[in-house]
Amino acid sequence: MKYFDTHAHYNDEKFKDNLDNVLEECKSVGVDKIVNIGYNTESSKKAIEMCDTYDYMYAAIGIHPSDVGKCTPQEIEEIYNNAKNKEKIVAIGEIGLDYYWVKDNKEAQIELFKEQIKLANKLKLPIAVHSRDASLDTYKVLKECPAKYGTLLHCFSPTDDLVRLVLENGYMVAFGGNITYNRAKSFATYMDMIPVSQIVIETDSPYLPPANLRGTVNTSKNLPIILEKLAEYKKMPVEELSKIVYRNSLEFFNIKE
Repeated sequence: MKYFDTHAHYNDEKFKDNLDNVLEECKSVGVDKIVNIGYNTESSKKAIEMCDTYDYMYAAIGIHPSDVGKCTPQEIEEIYNNAKNKEKIVAIGEIGLDYYWVKDNKEAQIELFKEQIKLANKLKLPIAVHSRDASLDTYKVLKECPAKYGTLLHCFSPTDDLVRLVLENGYMVAFGGNITYNRAKSFATYMDMIPVSQIVIETDSPYLPPANLRGTVNTSKNLPIILEKLAEYKKMPVEELSKIVYRNSLEFFNIKE
């Protein structure tokens, strides 16, 4: 089976000393495509640079809501315009809202989110969305300022608002290691509602390892664990589901196999 990690951070400092060894382990289990996600200007630049070294890597560039006020969408656009390998930049992300850590800058987060959606539309790219403790405002922003070239909700934690948004608009959702954690009973109900045609998998490496690996550095080699749990929820053979989510990933990011 082949695996596509739609959201990883190999541009993170945690991998500076052992990246090649980590990636070889990932390839050994069938990982053959990875999207490195930017979260500010420096990480976005590094994500692009890594595409030159690793031909199976792609980049998303953007400003995480935690970095509101530290950099601007104009800087992200400049990074895109200066890139020599624009075809490897496949999304604007991760962008969105996070009210878990900071709640007193909601308006600034919302404005940054909207500006980056407009940038994605200008560049004809899809968006990768981060939403934490902000499902209603995420719903409102995406309804008011829709992305024209695709929306992927990263590290998807279903709520009534977000599932409604996904089903109404055909948005993609990404499930990662958190799918293996103890979930409320409602989670299985939500999983039944979301068609497999709208699902991809991710790791958010080096964060959010599967439940049996909590406390370790997460990498793309754990994608098989995530897929197996997803297949359990969807009551599907792992091999069949693997092909579907891999194809979904290629199509969403407009990548030719």
